Parts: sequence; structure tokens; C-alpha cells
Amino acid sequence: MKRDRNARKELLDLYLYIDMTEGYFYDNKPTKVMRERYEIIKEKYDKIYGDRYFGPSEWNEYYGLFKLGDGRIGVDPKRFEKKIGHSSLTNRAWSLMANRKTTYFHPKKKEYLDYYVNNFIDTVDELKNEFNNIYIPIIKQTIEIINKKRKTYTPGDVDLFMQGIYEYDEACMSAQMATWRRNAAINNEINETVITLITQFFHSMASRIEAVSVLMYSKINPKMKKWSRDKLYDNINIYQKSSRDLPSFKYHDELYLIWNFIKHNNKDTYDNLKKDYPDVLVDEEYKAGEPAKYYVKISDKLINQLLDGVRNYFIEWCELNCNENYYEAKWNYDNYFIKQVDDAIEMLRNPLGLEF
Repeated sequence: MKRDRNARKELLDLYLYIDMTEGYFYDNKPTKVMRERYEIIKEKYDKIYGDRYFGPSEWNEYYGLFKLGDGRIGVDPKRFEKKIGHSSLTNRAWSLMANRKTTYFHPKKKEYLDYYVNNFIDTVDELKNEFNNIYIPIIKQTIEIINKKRKTYTPGDVDLFMQGIYEYDEACMSAQMATWRRNAAINNEINETVITLITQFFHSMASRIEAVSVLMYSKINPKMKKWSRDKLYDNINIYQKSSRDLPSFKYHDELYLIWNFIKHNNKDTYDNLKKDYPDVLVDEEYKAGEPAKYYVKISDKLINQLLDGVRNYFIEWCELNCNENYYEAKWNYDNYFIKQVDDAIEMLRNPLGLEF
């Protein structure tokens, strides 16, 4: 306890030195006690910081950020809040940092991606962004191009009418039939294109979710030799709980069952999907070997629903199996604080954001 008090006194001395050197206190009329203390500590800190090229407002310490001997950082929340601003973090974060027993707040991780949950969530968010902002516009543009091929036929387009063989009524009926046939062919082309493109994205989506799952699980269990999604579901954790019991498990499970059916086009994968998620299938009974894409009610709504559900599942999974809180994972790491300070210093050096 005494050690912590002494560390805090040294920290206050350092801030006094920094602020007096910066000229902040001269503008705000420092007390006699402050000036006297500054004269006592000035020589000590001049030896430590006297060779720095930039002024104190461009030092990490000015903002309450300290590099520690282990390559990590310590944060003085009071100073950080005062210089960077309260809005840089939420009230919940400030409360968590205040509830510490050490002089500095020590972030849990060094990098953003040191959290397993951030790797999962970034992958899912990237997929959702790609689907809605890249894939869907491409599909819509493709539909517009195909629709331009539509044509309404008139009696003048019927050769037999122009040759005097058909009566006018016969020509009208023939033109109407030609219009229906052309539109039916175009509708079929649009349907085939949309189903194919969305199915291709679904396959890519599931593959990338599988890839990040393998990567993260292999980091948690380096001795893993063979992968299966059962490892993800039945990972042994300190709570001795199965990840199958998590609230959002059904979304991850449904995604995998749909993916397996699309990949393998066989009766077994169809039956597995129909047993647990029959609503995602069309009413027509599946025949083995036929393309599975025609039997799944695949749509942009389904993909977004699955991505949102899988996102929640990974948050729940990492909380259960990795003791990670997604709320903290968004800010409780060294580089979050370093970035905030770097941005504040850059604003002083280059307030207009000019490129040199």
C-alpha cells in the first residue's frame, strides 16, 4: 500500500514537472507550494527528459501513458481522461479502469487481434459488409442487364401475318405467346443467376467462417491434429459446459447444415437439414444428386439472419471458452490507448491534416 502511495506521489511530481515545463501552470497561476516543489524536482527530471526534442505536450507521459519494461503500457486513467477527453471511452470503461488496485491501469491485451473474439467478429462483419455492399449491388445490376432483353411482340413481328397467311387476331395471339415465352425465359435466367450467385457467396461465407474457426481453435489447442466443428461445440472449458447450449448455437448449426447440403448434394445432408431446420427447404422432396441450391430457400434475408446469429454465437463462445468479454475486447488493449495518444499528438503537429 505504501509502495502504491509513493508511486502516486512520484507520478504527481512528474505531472507537475511536465505541466510547468509546458507552461500550462504559468497561465493558470500555480501556487507557491507548486512552484517550490517544481524547483526541487526540476533537476531530477531534466536529467531524464532534458534531451527530448519535442515539448511535453508531445510526450506520451503528458497524456498519462507510460511504456513499461515488459514492452507493455500502463495508463493513468485520470490523466488520460483529462487530456484525451471523457468521450474516448464509455462510462462503463472508465468505471472499470477506476476499480483497480495498482497505480496504473494495465490493459488485458497488447493488440486488438490478441482477442479471439475480435478475429471472429471481424470476419463475420467483413462478410456481411461484402454481401450487402458489394454482392447485392452486383446481383441487382445483373438483373437490370438481363431485364433489358425483355421485349413485347406485336403483330408486325409475326412473319406469317406479314406474309398474309395469319389473320390479325391470329397474329395478336401469336405475338402474345412469343412475349410470354421470352419473359418466361428471362425470368428463368434471372432466377438461375440469383440462386447461383447467392449460393456461391454462401459457400465462400461458410468457408471463411470455417477458416477463422480452425485458426482460432488451433491457437487455443496447439496440439490439434484433425478439425471438426464438434471440437468447437464440445471444447472443454472451466465451466464444463457444451457450446451447443449457447443461445445462438442454432444459427451456427443451421449455417453448417445448409453448407454441407450445398457442398455434397446427397440425401444424408438433406435429411440432417430437414430434421432440424425444415423451414429453410422447399416443399418438394429432394432426389439424391440433384443440385441442392434449388431446394434451399436461400435469400439475402436468410444470409443476413445467419450472419447476425453466428456473430452472437462467437461472442457467446469466446465468453464461455476464452473468458473474453466482447465489450472489453473493443478497447481493453495497449494499442487502443496508444492510438488515442498518437492521434492527439498528430492533431497538435498537423491540425489541418495536410500531407507532407
